[in-house]
Amino acid sequence: MMRFRAPGAFAVEVSHRRNFQRAGLGALTAVALAALVAPHAHAQMVRAEGRLVDAWGNALEGVQVEARQADGGGSTFSAVTDEDGEYLILGLETTAYEFTYTLAGYQGVRQLREMRTQRGAPGRLGRREEPIELAVLPLGQVLNDEFEYEDESGAFSLTLTPDGMFEFEDADGEGEGTYYVQDLDAILTVRDYDGPDDKYTIREPLTLTAQTNQFLTLAWGETTLNKK
Repeated sequence: MMRFRAPGAFAVEVSHRRNFQRAGLGALTAVALAALVAPHAHAQMVRAEGRLVDAWGNALEGVQVEARQADGGGSTFSAVTDEDGEYLILGLETTAYEFTYTLAGYQGVRQLREMRTQRGAPGRLGRREEPIELAVLPLGQVLNDEFEYEDESGAFSLTLTPDGMFEFEDADGEGEGTYYVQDLDAILTVRDYDGPDDKYTIREPLTLTAQTNQFLTLAWGETTLNKK
């Protein structure tokens, strides 16, 4: 046959064969990739959002949030709450997750949440969670008895109790909160106050310093409180 005397014919046959082989390999590769990607493509991703507060409803900033699948599979997701106590985690699967919330000075909390999508709103959680409340834990010691203080003018009064709580009254209103003792300092966090909203914040605790470990007087700036 003359085909062997025509080099071009042989080259054409080889070229067609190679193209066919490449096309076949490409099809097989596409099928293999589709098999690998398909389960993930059909998995519905959702988002988790929430808010962390103390017992008085104050937003807690800096709470460490971790989410991991309840069955131990998948990846671990993490976030930190902002100044409004809110967090957002993206890319969760529609399954049960165990959430943990931790912050120094507070009792950690674990929560089991079933992640589902909201009908008509892909990728969002089916319902917004209620705020998660973290109980306060003292970072130091507390006084073993109730101590009442007052300044010379009587405009400021303070009561520290052995359960780590305090109540106070100043010229603008009344309030309460939690405290702990570190060396000669009483660290007070005002958590509820009926005076001006911007006067106290849980992000800026008050430090009152005693002269001795008997805590007979407390100094706060230019104010001196004497034990009654």
